[in-house]
Amino acid sequence: MDKETRTRLIQRYGDGPEVLRTAWDECPSEARNWKPSSDAWSVHEIVIHCADSETFAFTRIRLLNAEPQPIIVGYDQDAWVRSFGYEHLPVDLALATIAAVRASTFHLIQRLDNLAWNASGNHLESGPYTATDWLATYAAHLHDHADQIQSNVTHWRGRQ
Repeated sequence: MDKETRTRLIQRYGDGPEVLRTAWDECPSEARNWKPSSDAWSVHEIVIHCADSETFAFTRIRLLNAEPQPIIVGYDQDAWVRSFGYEHLPVDLALATIAAVRASTFHLIQRLDNLAWNASGNHLESGPYTATDWLATYAAHLHDHADQIQSNVTHWRGRQ
């Protein structure tokens, strides 16, 4: 990945919490717990998922840069939604977690040099995994979920 692309993705990564927060704020309160289908997530569950995912991202980039060839563990996100009762967890704490974890990691990744971006490990679900792979994934993650929130709202409005 060239430096210009990396710089753009780092900025996108940094913008993620605000984009997600805006999607949440613009979602009508009546739509926040509605699901487009029985196996889909509500807007509320999406935000809670993002908080859990951010804590994984926080750890993964640090493992990649502090340890030689670390093992990157995946998780069953749908099982987490069910097991932890995401619909009952507080969104305000999730949004605060997202903002804090992203701010800390944003500061860290702005300081990484070219060698650090080539750091690699092994992801148990997808195989070889580099810091650049991490950036490509997480630069888009909150934006993608903000789009998912907007899609849920569109479907919620369409059913009325």
